[in-house]
Amino acid sequence: MARRPYTKLHQNPAQLTQHLISCGLPLPGRTRNFAEKKIAQIGYERLRIYFRSRRQVSLPGKPFIPGTKFRDIIALYEFDERLRLFCFLHTGRFEVTLRNQLSEIMSRRHGSHPYFDNAGFQTPKTRAATLGRLSDIFYKKNDQRARHYFDEYNPPMLPPIWVLKEFMTFGNLSHAMEQVSNTVKNDLAAAFGLPTYELLENWVKALNDLRNICAHHDRLFNRSFQKQPRKYLTGNVPSSSPNKLKGLLECLEYLLSTQGFGDPIVAEVAKMITKCPSVIPSELGY
Repeated sequence: MARRPYTKLHQNPAQLTQHLISCGLPLPGRTRNFAEKKIAQIGYERLRIYFRSRRQVSLPGKPFIPGTKFRDIIALYEFDERLRLFCFLHTGRFEVTLRNQLSEIMSRRHGSHPYFDNAGFQTPKTRAATLGRLSDIFYKKNDQRARHYFDEYNPPMLPPIWVLKEFMTFGNLSHAMEQVSNTVKNDLAAAFGLPTYELLENWVKALNDLRNICAHHDRLFNRSFQKQPRKYLTGNVPSSSPNKLKGLLECLEYLLSTQGFGDPIVAEVAKMITKCPSVIPSELGY
């Protein structure tokens, strides 16, 4: 398919608001001023996906669905903000408990400094690579805990794993999980109530993606996720579509429940949806 040159010019909020009117979105009186203000604050491009969800894209000119109001679009956007904060909170709790479980298993099996024990890793080479990565994380931190260890202890050059784990990001954690021994991997999966490490790894990658979307203020509303959790057949999790938010939240709720968290994550989002009439539940897998 031949590509065409990009010729669209800059448009200010007033011009963009006029474009919405031409597409069938009513903006009478003060509503137009409100729309211009919101477009100036948020950006038309950021709002575009919410506009598009309420347009008839199969019709010429892609007109808005009759009855759509600008405040409906802003309601969707603000709902998505609240949803991101909620999901970020609970994916953060999972990240913390995953780090802690890995630390507990490694230190129980291989002592306070497991990164010096080849038996805790796939190969001596992967242990060395992990040690290098963890050392880099630690030495770049200007943190009181890091300074305290430097001032008080040596050797070894790194603190015990229950201290070092606190400096690991979700990405660092995922990398470390790939390098540890199969025994540690199996223990970690069992700690989270899953039959195989491969299933846990798949869920972690999907939830890491969800966490990153929230952290970077991207869209959850009406999203089809590329990284999807495989089904745990015995537990029937997820029972919903794995490419929609509800499916990911079912996995997250299950994993946190194995660590003693009782938050009804899936049900709480359902309540959030009912409080925002502008949201169509199926857009989130509900």
